[in-house]
Amino acid sequence: MSIGFIAWMIVINTIFWLVCCLGTAHLVRFLPKSWYEKNDWFFAERPFERELYKRIRLERWKDKLPEGGGLWKFQKKNLNRELTLEYADKFISETKYGEVGHLGMAILGFACIWINPGEYALVFLICAIVNVMVQIPFCLIQRYNRPRLLRLRSRLARKGESRA
Repeated sequence: MSIGFIAWMIVINTIFWLVCCLGTAHLVRFLPKSWYEKNDWFFAERPFERELYKRIRLERWKDKLPEGGGLWKFQKKNLNRELTLEYADKFISETKYGEVGHLGMAILGFACIWINPGEYALVFLICAIVNVMVQIPFCLIQRYNRPRLLRLRSRLARKGESRA
């Protein structure tokens, strides 16, 4: 294995993973908004999820993972400053974009097997599996936050109605 081959593999795989992750995160925003609204069954909280989040203590570590909302001009840290229906709606949408994006990254990551020489397929299968394991916590965080945001949105809507 030559230095040139190794350098080429590094370049190809770096480009692949950047395009896979950043490209997918960007492309999910081009899906019609109606797709996200029509598929509420996909985004709905399942009965087992709350118990799962307790068992894995998601509340303790969820804010320690990197958050990329700033790439799309959305900051979740503004929740306390911008507590409006519009902000809650935007945050809910961002959780849907985030979940679909991370699921997409997990699935598309398997394409790394096909862009590399066949004799290294096992190595890149392992990379793809590790990528899935990396994406799962981010999907869980979106699913954890969304029901809470929906309840917050509902309270904000009721407050707005009581002032009208």
